[in-house]
Amino acid sequence: MGVLLCGPTLDAQTRPAARVPAASSFAITHVAIVDVESGQVSDDNTVVVTGHRIAAVGPTVRIPAGARVIDARGKVLIPGLWDMHSHALDRWEWSSLLNVANGVTGVRDPGAIKPTKEIVALRDSVERGQRLGPRIVASGRIIDGSPRSRGTYVAIDSARAMRAEVQQRQREGLDFIKVYTRLSREAFLAGADEARRIGMPLAGHVPLALTAAEASDAGMRSIEHAYRHRMSCATAEDEIRRLLRALIPGDTPLDDQPYAAIEDSAFVLGLNSYSPEKCRALGARFARNGTWFVPTLVEMQTRFVWEYPLSPEFEKRFTDPRLRYVAPSRVLQWRTTMALDAGFVQGRFSFGPRGPDSVFAEREREVANRLRMPADLHAGGAMLLAGTDVDNTFPFLFFGFSLHDELALLVKGGLTPLSALQSATINPARFLGRERDLGTVAPGKLADLVLLEANPLERIDNTTRIAAVVMNGRYLSRTELDRLLDRAAAIVKR
Repeated sequence: MGVLLCGPTLDAQTRPAARVPAASSFAITHVAIVDVESGQVSDDNTVVVTGHRIAAVGPTVRIPAGARVIDARGKVLIPGLWDMHSHALDRWEWSSLLNVANGVTGVRDPGAIKPTKEIVALRDSVERGQRLGPRIVASGRIIDGSPRSRGTYVAIDSARAMRAEVQQRQREGLDFIKVYTRLSREAFLAGADEARRIGMPLAGHVPLALTAAEASDAGMRSIEHAYRHRMSCATAEDEIRRLLRALIPGDTPLDDQPYAAIEDSAFVLGLNSYSPEKCRALGARFARNGTWFVPTLVEMQTRFVWEYPLSPEFEKRFTDPRLRYVAPSRVLQWRTTMALDAGFVQGRFSFGPRGPDSVFAEREREVANRLRMPADLHAGGAMLLAGTDVDNTFPFLFFGFSLHDELALLVKGGLTPLSALQSATINPARFLGRERDLGTVAPGKLADLVLLEANPLERIDNTTRIAAVVMNGRYLSRTELDRLLDRAAAIVKR
């Protein structure tokens, strides 16, 4: 059964032909507003929304006749949140509901396999307010070298082919280019040059043929993940890259034991040679070049879990109430994978001669390094974007919910609550060149807002205390958000 959202039903929202009526005027009164640029909070404001935009903000603004009035006394308003690394498009039927219910009003998808025409049509219909869901920024299929890492990636083996691929994606209407680790140096540099020439951002993994500093110098707009690019903050970076390049098929046979041993050697080198000074210097370089960093810290929560299978700690994970938003078959797959691998990354790390106790201790040190890496880069001047890497494959990543986990981990690693909040609000607006429309609560901006029960600058986990969401001008109460969650749970259980 559908749920009314200013007129349309949720079932209608998921049908291709469904259209959502334009939002009407409403006013949120007596609300505190967080200025995510300055970190100041102003009390007792009225925010008027007309259509898809904020019409007025202030303590004494006029409320239009006939507008719905929402008394938000004691509550706090922030801009809508962005997940800047979310594989949401291929799971849109339920990911869109979970994101909106969690105040995630925009997603950047760096690797959908959905046909490009469908991506562009969906993105544009959401932007126009014809479908309920977070705004979309998309790259289409990931570009890799040859042989490609996965069958869904596009393999590019020359500079000429790379330039042509970049041009084709711009013609098709995609927003940015996502590259992967096996791309050759020649192809990457050609792609970066072509992307810069036509004004299309290039993002993704730094190919193993280059350092992160070289990729930044070439114009790479954003670098994703702390887990691979921790080598960039290691004094043994060159040796780590040499080891990892040996894992590319054609260089070394991918037998399990040799593969795990090489991965383990690279891991230990990165662990033991992490340098905060080098990280801060790299952050300064990123700042000079306009390169942003997307840590996706939350993704490591099961890659480096140290609970033994069937232990109380392990079993407690599977009481997480958010598992209702994951298909039962997927939950079983998570449990099996985690049990077989003892929480390590798909068997890529071996105990080796150090023994399990040493390896568990190393995992803890690795988590600590990854947590501090964004703060070290930021201390050097690097600009950060919050992202999760949620794709329904990595265990215990959840659309919408995991963005709040990411913000908490950024603070745990050393950022202030304001810096963490900026990474999901004003920073995405700046990165996307959409400051005129997004990122702050101000007149003329698109009405993407999250109404909270408490101030996130006091405790970052207050972002989870959502009273209501305004998505492209539509006010969704707590009751309506809960119905979105129920609908998502029903979809994944089919």
